[in-house]
Amino acid sequence: GKQDMTYVNNTHTMRVTRSLAMSSELSGAMICVRGAAVGKMIMLPSDKRMIVGRDSSVCNYAVSGLKVSRKHLEITYIGALNKYRVVDYSSNGTFVGNHERLKKNYEYYLEPRTELKLGNSENIYKLK
Repeated sequence: GKQDMTYVNNTHTMRVTRSLAMSSELSGAMICVRGAAVGKMIMLPSDKRMIVGRDSSVCNYAVSGLKVSRKHLEITYIGALNKYRVVDYSSNGTFVGNHERLKKNYEYYLEPRTELKLGNSENIYKLK
């Protein structure tokens, strides 16, 4: 009868609410470990493309530095994979870990705790 429907409805609503809550918790971050903004954390909501670079008119997040390009890189936290998709657009390069340079305009899926150097060791960001 009627009671069954109410029960089904409630469990469905609960399930939807729970998955929404979980998806909103999915956000990454990059933390500045070296540079002018040291200690600052940039939140990266899941699946939202963020542009990082020197020119605040084309970027979501501006980073100052001689070797930082106007539009240096794009980063997207992919919550479902717990990885960071990074695309380098810069002239001086984006480096990971032990100075490995990312190929320009190429998608990389990086693990949390990876360190990104923007242009040189002046600006280093660690993926959360």
